[in-house]
Amino acid sequence: MKMILRSTGLYIWAIVIALVLWVQVHGQGEGSLSMDVAMQVQGLPENMVIVNDLPDQVKITVHGLQGRLKAIDPKDVFISVDVSDLHQPGVVERGLSLHQVRLPTSIVVDKIQPDRIELQVDHIVVREVPVEPLFDLPQGWHVEQVQIEPARVSLIGPEVWMETLARIQTVPLRLELVVGAFESKTNVVSPAGKAVRLAKENATFKVQGFLRRDVPPKSELIKE
Repeated sequence: MKMILRSTGLYIWAIVIALVLWVQVHGQGEGSLSMDVAMQVQGLPENMVIVNDLPDQVKITVHGLQGRLKAIDPKDVFISVDVSDLHQPGVVERGLSLHQVRLPTSIVVDKIQPDRIELQVDHIVVREVPVEPLFDLPQGWHVEQVQIEPARVSLIGPEVWMETLARIQTVPLRLELVVGAFESKTNVVSPAGKAVRLAKENATFKVQGFLRRDVPPKSELIKE
């Protein structure tokens, strides 16, 4: 008899514990939450590049148990966009589907904003362009017989931009204001925001020439 009562008591306690756990998990109620999460473009072929600006984040709306929602850290959530199939240049529109969002189990994605993105894709090419020395001189000074070594440089970037890039300029040179021969070293400035870079990083260029001072008109000499 005691064994029966003991077994019955254990059975009742098991039911009570199960009910308590069920209430803790399911009795919280459901809710919804909106958050900004990172968007990651993955699988882009090495010889291709995306030339337009894409959003770093998208807004998602999710629903689930309140306890699970509170435990979500937006930094741990992201949406992945697979572009491994893009092998030709052009403009491609790609939809963002709900299953692309990485979330904990039991959390459901209701909406993504924006739900589509546009990608402008182009080939990466190498082009050699001439280097143009640039000087920052005060009025009345000029340079002559300027030479630069190397005279050309290889650049890597999207084909659509490289085709229109006729030359690249150096960082403006500020010379010591002494009449005569000069020699200086400098580097070049890549076109800002165009994903164009030097094939050889940190390349330096030697610039040589003659610095001259303009002769002021006679009227100015008389005034002085």
